[in-house]
Amino acid sequence: MASALATTALLLTGCTEASSSAGSCAANEVELGDSDLRPGGSVQLTVDWLYRTCEDTGGTARASDDVTVTITPAATGRSVLLGRPRPEGPAFTVSGRFALPADLARGEAVLGVHSHDGDGSGADVPVTIR
Repeated sequence: MASALATTALLLTGCTEASSSAGSCAANEVELGDSDLRPGGSVQLTVDWLYRTCEDTGGTARASDDVTVTITPAATGRSVLLGRPRPEGPAFTVSGRFALPADLARGEAVLGVHSHDGDGSGADVPVTIR
């Protein structure tokens, strides 16, 4: 069976450097779960703190209303929209499985999950499409 399973984690800094893991501006953790990284496969991911406003010194943080999940194969350089999920819960979490297009170019690619309003937040994760 020609499938590639990937589990990886990447830590990224939110809108400010934070000395503790509490708060919306703490380092974001992006997790790829059991994923079938091939054309026609799927990617399972979880991302916390997809915010519109980042308030780590008081005030009220707000979840983003404009989040995209994209993949950009190095072979084409063209970003492909996989979904527009809505952050949920107290950590403004996006979690789910996203289908990869059947015509997705094989090789190195960048999976991106980003908010596009307010302060913005998100992450890019390198992956290999088999």
